[in-house]
Formats: sequence, structure tokens, C-alpha cells
Amino acid sequence: MKRTFAALALLIGLAPLPAAPQASVISQIAGEKAATEKLFFSLKFGLNVSYLTGAEPGTERTGGFNAGLSATIRLTDRLSLTPEITPSSRKGVAMIPFVTTGDPALDPYFLNPAAADLALVYTDLPILVKYRLGRFHVGAGPYIGFLGSATERFRAELPSGEDLSFKRDVGGSYKKTDYGLVAEASWTITKPRRGVGLIFHVRYQAGLADVVADTAAPGPSRNSVIQAYVSFPFVY
Repeated sequence: MKRTFAALALLIGLAPLPAAPQASVISQIAGEKAATEKLFFSLKFGLNVSYLTGAEPGTERTGGFNAGLSATIRLTDRLSLTPEITPSSRKGVAMIPFVTTGDPALDPYFLNPAAADLALVYTDLPILVKYRLGRFHVGAGPYIGFLGSATERFRAELPSGEDLSFKRDVGGSYKKTDYGLVAEASWTITKPRRGVGLIFHVRYQAGLADVVADTAAPGPSRNSVIQAYVSFPFVY
């Protein structure tokens, strides 16, 4: 349990830093203790394909990046606990309807929903329990997310060929906290070194919270995210 709290505290404290400084700081603070067979840290990079259930008809899934850190705490030879932090996890929905820019002369250019999306950027903190089956792992656990920004983005091309964009901050329309459950399967791609190697993950994140702040909304809106990413230990 002490290892879990220590790993979480270190991950949260390093969240604002880029990946390279994070690795350096962990090495300086934890030294060789951050590179044992029972406790090590990893970087992860990948893609989100997300949707907001309860969104208006006609909207579609949207894509985005995710990047973060994880700590693997081996409880037994096959069982491990993995707290993670993803400082930038983009969610949301595409093909949202346009309202207005406030300038009637510009509004007609932004009517194409195919060039419009809602970007919700969260800091996610999942904690998974994982079970190893050879080079395969399966895992599940809860997560909590904190909203960093919510932006509606609209793009258009002018007759002159110039690109036009309009962004609107809609952070006040969304709750600051999200939570739910995570389930994943992963496969160690490269030959493991002491049981660790480059790992490919496929994960489903099911939000349980209604993330829309408007209490008059007709129904709940929840994040639904498929993630595909790779992870690898950077201090070991």
C-alpha cells in the first residue's frame, strides 16, 4: 500500500512536466529504487477515439492524442497494480451543430458540421489491477478525470482558399470532474527484459458521470472512449 501511495504522489507531482524532465526527476529522486523488478515507471503515448453519449443526433466520434505516465507495482508474479496519470487526454464529439459567431457575415462559412468538433481535455487518473498471461495482460479498475478545457472548434475554407477558424470556450457548460471504469488488454511486443518490454494496449473507458452541467438537459451525457497506445519503461 505504501508503494501505491508513493507512486501516485510522484506521478501527480510530475504531471505538469514534459516527459523527459519527468524521467530525469524520477531518476534523481528515486534512484535505483525506481527501477526494481517490483516497481518501475513507464511512458505511454497513443490515440483516443471518443464519443459523448447523449449528444445531439448526427454527431460522431472524434479522435485525439493521449500521453502520460504509469507506475507498475508487482504484487505477485502474475498480479500487479498500475496507477497512472494522463495529463492530456482528449475526448469529446465531432460534427456538432453551429450556433453563431456573433457576426452574421461569418456565420454561413461555419455551417458544415463535418468541420466542427467539441474538444474536452482531461487529466485522467486510472488505477488498474492487471493479471499476466505470458506476454498478455488483462486489467480493469476505476478512473477519475479532471476537466482542463472544453472548446467548440469550427473550421471553414474561404473562396479565396484561405482557412478560417472559430473557437468558443464552453468550459462553463461542463462539470469539472468525470469518473468511471476502465478495462484493457495488452500484449508485450518486444522480447521482455526481466518481464518488461514495449507494450501495446487497447483500452475501453466507460464514463459513469453525467459531464454536462445543464440540469435541464434531456438525458445524461457520458464519456465513452477507446484508447490504443504503447508504453515502455524509461527507468529500469
